[in-house]
Amino acid sequence: TEVNSLVLYFIYLFVGRFVITYCANVLVTIASIRMTKALRRAFLASILRKEIWYFDMQNSGSIATQVTTNGNKVTQGTGDKLLNTVTALSTFFGAFVVALAVQWKLALITLSCVPLIFVFIGAALSMDAVIESKVTQTLSRGAVVAQESISCISTIQSFWAQDRMARKYEDNLVLAHQQAKHKSPAYGLMFSAQYFSAYSAIALAFWQGFRMFQSGEIGSVGTVFTYDNFPQLLCNI
Repeated sequence: TEVNSLVLYFIYLFVGRFVITYCANVLVTIASIRMTKALRRAFLASILRKEIWYFDMQNSGSIATQVTTNGNKVTQGTGDKLLNTVTALSTFFGAFVVALAVQWKLALITLSCVPLIFVFIGAALSMDAVIESKVTQTLSRGAVVAQESISCISTIQSFWAQDRMARKYEDNLVLAHQQAKHKSPAYGLMFSAQYFSAYSAIALAFWQGFRMFQSGEIGSVGTVFTYDNFPQLLCNI
């Protein structure tokens, strides 16, 4: 009877979480799309109020690429990523409160990996921001080449310069691809350090939990295994 009651509790929790998560995803996605739409309208209104000399100095293709790329980033950042971040942080802090209430020593042991994880995440994200800025600039130059080629297609066809313009556009794509490859070491370092820290905390908690169980400070082995799963929540943040 007790097992059946616990199973029903988990089913009810699953159904409630599914409904809440679905509603949150829909509402946050709608809000992020509306926010991006408002930002693009404000950007377009600002561009139309510029003096004519501004367009002689700036390439319209670069502006179009930047507003599209940055708009997609805003949509992703204020949509799924924001919701996932809030969900992960809520789960982590909720588990942290429960862990402190049950066995505070093991909770502090498992939290020893948090500073190291945040340091590596911050370093990797700072490197990613710099690389992404370079990739966006390169793609903007490629968009300028494509737009100028299409607007002057008759002239390019007259001088048989289509192969040269295609190679110029392809060079920008290849350069952007080469620049984006530099993200791999940053993310490799971040994920490897993140999981290494989490599993190191699990091993330390298991070792100390076994000693505390032998000394009688912990009455159940299940408590030790519960805390062994606690550091894995950090990998979801």
